This record gives sequence, structure tokens and C-alpha cells, in this order.
Amino acid sequence: MNFRLITLPCLLLSVVWLFSGCGGEKFPPGMPKLYPATITVIQDGKPLDGAGVILLNVDPSTNWSVGGITDKNGTVKLRTEGRYNGAPLGKYKVSVEKMETPDITMPGEPSSQEERKEYNRILKEMADKTFYVVDRKYALGVSELEVEITPTNLKLEVNVGPAVRIKLPTGSGG
Repeated sequence: MNFRLITLPCLLLSVVWLFSGCGGEKFPPGMPKLYPATITVIQDGKPLDGAGVILLNVDPSTNWSVGGITDKNGTVKLRTEGRYNGAPLGKYKVSVEKMETPDITMPGEPSSQEERKEYNRILKEMADKTFYVVDRKYALGVSELEVEITPTNLKLEVNVGPAVRIKLPTGSGG
């Protein structure tokens, strides 16, 4: 069989696939160009695994949601709108949040008075054993951490200081 006859159709299909947006997924109208940016979160001199990272653009006219969850290396590959790889260029306030929760299995929806009491007891136990492990000064809406994503600054790092264990406010339940 002629090798050229097999590879030419494969090559043409690859080119069509590439120029059709790698499978045809389209960006929402007005979405800016995205860059493959990452942020590494450091706490106590070590990478912080499992932290939620949210970037809020300093420019209020830009409202694309950017963020992700850190991996075991403390790094998050930023995504826009939760599904598009990368982040738009710009200056951002960075929030970092992580909670430590107990390993408690919740029962199904209570149907009797006795089941409701047990359900509420378990909820209270969960709340009593749930802690913020990142200082609340880095929380969404209050964090002063700032980064700038530029074409030459795509590997960012933020430091959230020492590890903490801050109890949830009473009555919050989460």
C-alpha cells in the first residue's frame, strides 16, 4: 500500500481539526485571548495542596472568572470560566482558601424526628471540626495579594504565610 495515500488524508484531517478549534469548542463572545498561566501557592515554605484559587481582575470592566484548585505541588493551571485553559492578561487580586473538614459520612435526608436530631448532631460535629487552614486575610473579597499576567510572566507564585487553624464562625455550619 502506498504510504503517501494513507498519510495525506490523515494530515488533512489533522489540519481541519486544528483550525476548527481542536474539536469545535467555541469561546463565548468577547472572550479575550487566554495564556497558559499557572500560580503556585506557598504556605510555611511548602506548596499548598487542595487550595481554591480565584483571580479577580483589578479592571472592573473585565469580569471573566479565573481560577482553579492547587495540585500536590501547590500549582494550579488557571482556567477561565471553569472550562477554558488559560487566563486573560491583566492585573488580578488573588484569593486563596482552603478548609480542613472531618471525614464524617452524612446519613440520607432525615424523615423522622429522631433522624433529624441525629442529622443535626452530625452537622454540628462537622462544623466543630472544620477549620480554615489559610488565613482569612487571603479570602475572596478581602485579599490584598496581587499578580500580573503578561505574555512573559505566566508562572506566578503567591505566599500565604504560616499555616493556621481558624474555627468556623459559630452557627455557620460551613
